[in-house]
Amino acid sequence: MPYNDLLDCALEAATAGAIELEAKFRGTLTINTKSSEADYVTDADLASETAVRAVIRRLRPNDAISGEEFETHHGESAKYRWSIDPLDGTVNFARGLDHFAVSVAALDLESGDWVVGVVIAPAIEDTYVAVKGEGAWRTRRGVKTPLTGPPKEREAKILATGFSYLASKRSEEFETLTKLMPRFVDVRRFGSAALDICHVAEGTIDAYYQVDIKEHDWAAAMLIAEEAGLAIKRPTVDDDLALVNF
Repeated sequence: MPYNDLLDCALEAATAGAIELEAKFRGTLTINTKSSEADYVTDADLASETAVRAVIRRLRPNDAISGEEFETHHGESAKYRWSIDPLDGTVNFARGLDHFAVSVAALDLESGDWVVGVVIAPAIEDTYVAVKGEGAWRTRRGVKTPLTGPPKEREAKILATGFSYLASKRSEEFETLTKLMPRFVDVRRFGSAALDICHVAEGTIDAYYQVDIKEHDWAAAMLIAEEAGLAIKRPTVDDDLALVNF
């Protein structure tokens, strides 16, 4: 496997972040807000990202690192950049709901390819992993399962999505959802973009779309879906729409 060192780093870093989240889950949190009153940042977010960065800096000192909560570390002659979401599903976490995760991905700066992605959901004991060209898999309670997406013959399809913290954008999102729903029998909104995408990769959800989504939310999970054999559309500078299995 050409990316063994990167995979080992991603797994160790994401595990370190997950340990911080487990220690603080359903405990007393310090909660602040960012873009709106519903856009939380907690001391658990900060502790998790600190732990993830510490592992990457120790194992890959020359790599660049970007994350949701702290400034980008550009590295020295960096060949890879890490994208971190230390707590995807912060509102769930703060309210005691167990659908949250830590997400870690590595980007090859020369090719522009995402090459390694790890998403760990400690409260539901799921770890999702992908390596470019090597496939994707989920480990649940020690059992490793390859990911191949939802069955193509399924007729009653379920869509997953999420909504912006900004009321003005939510109105547009609901209009788009209305146009999409004739293709689906139901919709799920779990509160973690990374896990939503991973659920499509494992086949429990049939498709995912979202606008107004940040790189750290999708970086690892989109690679996992792609390596599971699904069609994906990553957001770009000009278009922030994310699609999986459309």
